Amino acid sequence: MSHTDTDVLSEQQITELHAASLFGTDISLNQEFAEDVDTAAFTFVGMLAADVSSGEFDLPSWPEVVIQIRRALEDEDCCIEHIERLVGSEPVLAARIFKMANSALLGRSEPVRDLRSAVTRLGFDMVRSVAISLAIEQIFHGEAVKAVKPYLAEIWLHSTKVAALAYLLAKRVPRINADEAYLAGLVHDIGKLYVLMRAQNDPVLFDCEDSLQEIMGAWHTSIGRAIVESWDFSEELAQAVSDHELYDLEGRGPPTLTDVVSVANLLANNENGEPSERVDLNEVPACHRLGLDTETCFDIIQSSEVEIKALHKALRI
Repeated sequence: MSHTDTDVLSEQQITELHAASLFGTDISLNQEFAEDVDTAAFTFVGMLAADVSSGEFDLPSWPEVVIQIRRALEDEDCCIEHIERLVGSEPVLAARIFKMANSALLGRSEPVRDLRSAVTRLGFDMVRSVAISLAIEQIFHGEAVKAVKPYLAEIWLHSTKVAALAYLLAKRVPRINADEAYLAGLVHDIGKLYVLMRAQNDPVLFDCEDSLQEIMGAWHTSIGRAIVESWDFSEELAQAVSDHELYDLEGRGPPTLTDVVSVANLLANNENGEPSERVDLNEVPACHRLGLDTETCFDIIQSSEVEIKALHKALRI
């Protein structure tokens, strides 16, 4: 044979070898499967794009008490007695409020023993965040996501860790609301939940983890932003959800909620990831804006271990 015959592969041969590496040696069958996956992925992405464009998402409704609390707290004249009554009307939420008020996350040693004291200690912003976190947790653990629960358990665990780190980071930064940082951390990956919920109804795509992970990585931030916008969250929080993976964005000026959530997400990923995947925090602009370096971030992680465990306990992890 000529040099060309032996050493140069045709485009068709390259395609077949690539298919073999992904799907095995039965090229004819697996090429058909690969084409099915490509078609399913293309259709699925089109559906996600339509959902983002319309701003309408097929998610379970929030509990009525959460809606009432959000509505009540929009009233500047809202009183603590009214919030106490609303929280007390939902035993699960009341129990969560007590757990959070007595958790190490708030750094209080004296336990509260009545609901009004718990609400007072948390403050209205954190009460709202706790109520919303309960609603989101119910989505993560509901029947509508039964088929993807193993995936969601990992996402929820990561989200609670980012929430705790964001809360603690925000406490160090003037003009950043720590309660909003906690909520932003909790919902920063809500787009992944939605992608998995939709994918569980598509067996071809759901069975191809590589394609699903690629779609989730590419789409979860824009979907997450659209979801929290549909929930009427603040623009700052929506921006944090949208840009939480863009920790290397250059720029000067005061630190933002996006910086806080980005660094919290980075710290959580760095702690759990392989050494080769870890990012040098000294080279991260968001860390610079927050006045952090590698040593300071390490100290924060070490000192926050108790608070993170307390939050996991409060959120039934």
